[in-house]
Amino acid sequence: MIVAVKNLVVERTRLILSVLGVGFAVLLILVMSGIFVGTTQQVTTYIDHSRNAVWVVQPGVSQMFRAVSWLPAGAERQLAGLPEVATADPILGQPSDFIHNGGQTAYFVVGYDTATGVGGPWSLAQGRGVETSGEVVLDRVLAAKNGIRLGGTVRIVDGDFTVVGVSDQTAALGNFYAFVGMSDAARLFRAGDRVSYILVQPAPGYTPEQAAATINGRMPGADALTSAEFAQNSRDIIVSMVGRPMKAMIAIATLVGVALIGLTVLAATSEQMADFGVLRAVGVRPVQLCRTVIGQAAIIAALGYLVGAGLAYTAQYLIRDRLGDVTIAVTPAMLGGMAIATAVMATLGSVLPLRRVTRIDPALAFRR
Repeated sequence: MIVAVKNLVVERTRLILSVLGVGFAVLLILVMSGIFVGTTQQVTTYIDHSRNAVWVVQPGVSQMFRAVSWLPAGAERQLAGLPEVATADPILGQPSDFIHNGGQTAYFVVGYDTATGVGGPWSLAQGRGVETSGEVVLDRVLAAKNGIRLGGTVRIVDGDFTVVGVSDQTAALGNFYAFVGMSDAARLFRAGDRVSYILVQPAPGYTPEQAAATINGRMPGADALTSAEFAQNSRDIIVSMVGRPMKAMIAIATLVGVALIGLTVLAATSEQMADFGVLRAVGVRPVQLCRTVIGQAAIIAALGYLVGAGLAYTAQYLIRDRLGDVTIAVTPAMLGGMAIATAVMATLGSVLPLRRVTRIDPALAFRR
């Protein structure tokens, strides 16, 4: 290992470039993986913040993004009469297009009971929640992209609303939320007395699974799913849309990492072949030379990993603050997995240099 360190330190510029190259590969892999994980987590944030409720939906609807759910009037009263149900809160929610100053953005309009707050925004960056008709809480990223501030007037579907609050944590991959009162949502969607979803809190002593099973058995006009099931189904839809290209990009980044480490170690080894020849001529065994090559690869990979992982961990906060709808989640488990992957890449990248070293001709030391 001492010889490996000395060999690398002699050419500091090459060492720095090598470390940066590996660091870039690690950064690329972690960022792509982090976007994939963060997006799939953030895209169901609305469902995840439903206090572990049971989601009651129209029969056949299993997720939130590619289906429209309608439940008949009075469904919440029927649910409230079940012993397994503590509360049943209605929600009206429909996808729509947000049009402002000529710009158009896809978003999701949610109508909720402002008296209970169930189904409304859970984190406000500015302002307050909806209190009366004609008020709206917009996602902060949606508001920022359109230059909208508190007190401004916006068009929601076909009605004008005053922005009284800006919500946080309600954007992911171009999916934004706007919150209005239940009566306003019913008018905008021409829903009458119908609702889209009902959030059921199980009664004390009952689990969400037990409550869902009872509802499915006793209410033929509705389906019930736990928050975990509803979120996973919705997440699967997003994964089916972006999963394949994201995984392909992660695989490409991994191949780039292997190539960078391999080329770096190969270049370093090629420039030191004469030195290795001298060592062989004075009796150093091939296995000792192999340790030197592996040591160089390990040092480059370790330093590159620290650089790339540090940048990726910092990037998740910078990107989240600046973009908002693109979320990177660089978890401890991901960092640990990346450390192992970097070690594997270093091993694979050392294969060709090791072959050259084990076959070195000691006479090379005398051909300078």
